[in-house]
Amino acid sequence: MLRAITLVHKGAMDIAVHSVRSFSRHFSNAYTLTIHTDPSIDENDHRLLLEAADGMQVNIVASAERRDKVKQLLRLYPKTQALVSMGTFFTKLEVPMFEEAPYFFFDSDIIWLRPVTNLTPQKMPNAFSTESWTWYNGISNDKLWIKAQTPRRVNSGFHWLGQSFPYEKMEDMLAKAMFVPSGLAGDQEIFAYLYNEMEYYHPQDLKRSRVGSTYQLIEEECAALHFPGKMWLKHMDQIEHLPNAGIKQPGKIRYESAVALTAGELIRMKVQARMGNSTLLAKPLNVLRKLLRAYR
Repeated sequence: MLRAITLVHKGAMDIAVHSVRSFSRHFSNAYTLTIHTDPSIDENDHRLLLEAADGMQVNIVASAERRDKVKQLLRLYPKTQALVSMGTFFTKLEVPMFEEAPYFFFDSDIIWLRPVTNLTPQKMPNAFSTESWTWYNGISNDKLWIKAQTPRRVNSGFHWLGQSFPYEKMEDMLAKAMFVPSGLAGDQEIFAYLYNEMEYYHPQDLKRSRVGSTYQLIEEECAALHFPGKMWLKHMDQIEHLPNAGIKQPGKIRYESAVALTAGELIRMKVQARMGNSTLLAKPLNVLRKLLRAYR
């Protein structure tokens, strides 16, 4: 069987049980599931997650077990160790250090709506979901990211990793001061740089919810819908009733070729970030983003 992995923290438990249940409902015959946790998860949460995965071969990896192993693996990589020890977004980087590739990863605020037969990419060793724009706030020394042919617009909510974690590449990136872990810096730009041999999952097949949008989950054709930022809250009634609906026919994921990051896209990203911090300019920025999504 193929392997799937998710990562759960306490703040996501309300949606995580539904995420795990929906994945089990659609993929229990094809995948095993490993659930990684952070220190906020307790034994009762473990019980709820295991109940949600009923009928599926499942294993829970507690944060202490993962971090003990990762600490040993990073003895020769002090800069990587310092970054990972910050937690938050960087906790996700512990998973590919602990786990052997290949495997499929999905965030625990994702709801699965139909089975699919091809979460594994065919042309490249890795695959990632995408955003409508590049949001790499941790980037420093832009020229090195561009020279490395780093793919643009990567989001790590869904990803398939076929390559082992590149410790030397990660340490070298940090030694060259290419990443600054401050403000809104996250893990997606790091994954894009480390696993640049990738394809994109088609954004209408593994889909990301958008601010201000309401979805009719029964009618959605996508395989899964990602609800970051607690956008699942207004959909909870629908989510709770999904187990009562019939299982849709299996679909197939479309893939797109990755596109390399450009200087122009990084300039636009920085301008958008500044506009987003301005009360006066935030509203026209949101209008611009809607237009960009419409004509992507």
